[in-house]
Amino acid sequence: MPETPTTVQALYRARPTVRLQGQENPRVRELVVAMEMREQEGGLSSLELRLTNVASLVGGAAELAFEADQLLRLGDAIQVYAGDETSPREIFRGKITGLEADFPETEAPELVVLAEDELQRGRMLRRTEVHPAGSIAAIVQRLAPRLGLNPVISGFTATIGPQVQLDESDLAFLRRLLQRHDGDLQVVGGDLQVSPRTDVRRGELELQLHHQLRRARIVADLAHQHTEITVSGWDQDQGQAVLGRSSGLHPGPGAGRTGAQVLERTLGQRSHHLAHLAASSQSEAQALADAAFDADARRFLQVEATAEGNAALRVGTHLRLRGLGDRFENTYAVISCCHRFDLKRGYETDFEAACAFWGGNR
Repeated sequence: MPETPTTVQALYRARPTVRLQGQENPRVRELVVAMEMREQEGGLSSLELRLTNVASLVGGAAELAFEADQLLRLGDAIQVYAGDETSPREIFRGKITGLEADFPETEAPELVVLAEDELQRGRMLRRTEVHPAGSIAAIVQRLAPRLGLNPVISGFTATIGPQVQLDESDLAFLRRLLQRHDGDLQVVGGDLQVSPRTDVRRGELELQLHHQLRRARIVADLAHQHTEITVSGWDQDQGQAVLGRSSGLHPGPGAGRTGAQVLERTLGQRSHHLAHLAASSQSEAQALADAAFDADARRFLQVEATAEGNAALRVGTHLRLRGLGDRFENTYAVISCCHRFDLKRGYETDFEAACAFWGGNR
């Protein structure tokens, strides 16, 4: 699959499009000087939008562009679209949570808009609550409406024991619960999407070094690789100890030698017991061991890179990276990204991605 062009036009024009309360505003559009949108596994995307806070008037006068409390108000809905100006794609939807006025000595004043997506509701209030035995899907179904989101859930129908949310925000509780069971959550539009990490696939892209892939730094690290992970616990209903063992189930995209295979071949076997996790059934112990092993295995190779700005490059995208040599060329899963625009470098996308496999002959 070759690289997909970011535009069909002769010139890639990629100034961000901003909508406030669902409407575009010419003044906001023309005065944007920088934008950063960050997202990562576990949800809660953030936006920093920097605008020149001076507007020219007819007759040569000027005024503070956003002094009147009519645009860019705290709590307003904001959407940002990126990519080719002729067909931009939404990369952020949320609420303005902060405004910063910057008045430097030798440059024009600026207004910085800070925003978060709808998951910000889930981090603002801590709760103490016992969720009865049931599935993770059922818990998400109960929590999503109070976050103002529509739950879209893949899997997680197996029954687990009661879950205690002790002085935790809804977001922190969901992140902790899903991390134990190798799941992820993201807000897409008005949907709260929850699924196993192995099912997260927000499109596919190919990037070639020195083409759309502008730079890359990759590390293959055995420090956190294992040949086996174990988790123990006590099943009070059966009155017996339980033990989960895992050597991996879902390594994610890519092909080649896994970190466990390279570790055993070079340094020998390394078994790791997770004493800080408690399991109340055999199925829970196995699920915890599988989740922990796969989480480490999928980050055997990690790449930190910058690409030409691409609105399709999101957390969960599968990236085929080319031009990196046999050992490092592979398909990686994006685990965090930052869409960045300024007047000097234009539109770029910084990202981190991970892969469980070591290619080539080593």
